[in-house]
Amino acid sequence: MNKPPRTLGIAVAILASVCLFSCLPLLEVIMVLALRGRLETELVQLDGGGTAAFGGNVLNADSPRLIVQAVLALLFLIIAAFAWRGKPSTIRFILIGAVVLLSAGNIVLLITTLTTPQTLQTGIDSGAAMTRSLATLQLCFTVMIPLYVAWYMNRGPARAFFRGHFLKEPARTTSTTATDEGTD
Repeated sequence: MNKPPRTLGIAVAILASVCLFSCLPLLEVIMVLALRGRLETELVQLDGGGTAAFGGNVLNADSPRLIVQAVLALLFLIIAAFAWRGKPSTIRFILIGAVVLLSAGNIVLLITTLTTPQTLQTGIDSGAAMTRSLATLQLCFTVMIPLYVAWYMNRGPARAFFRGHFLKEPARTTSTTATDEGTD
């Protein structure tokens, strides 16, 4: 009996989830780290005895958050690599669980981003409209991709791929009775 192949649906589910939960977070970490080097805030002593800040600050760019984000993205990449191989058979459940948990966290963060009003204390910038549009788009993908992954990974072809074999057809039983054989 042949090993079931990795179907197109499995490949799409894994690649889409890798893009959402590994590529995008890692790109964000790289971008923030690149900007951090250029926009460091410096405190300068003024002649009048005060201090002034020059430079910039990337919001939500504290080091612990970036480290957690990078570790989660790399961990998901490892899970996806095992899922691509199809071994061990429990990786299907691990992948679905990771996608659901990461999606829940992302949805909470995105809803917080979308519902936080702009104030003078949080800063007003010209990119706020673009940030809201991108957060809305990311929210749509963060809902659609996990739904697809959970749906497809529970279909027969995906279960067979992760199991490593097709299920055997049930044996056909023929019941013979006295009336079928023509005897009384």
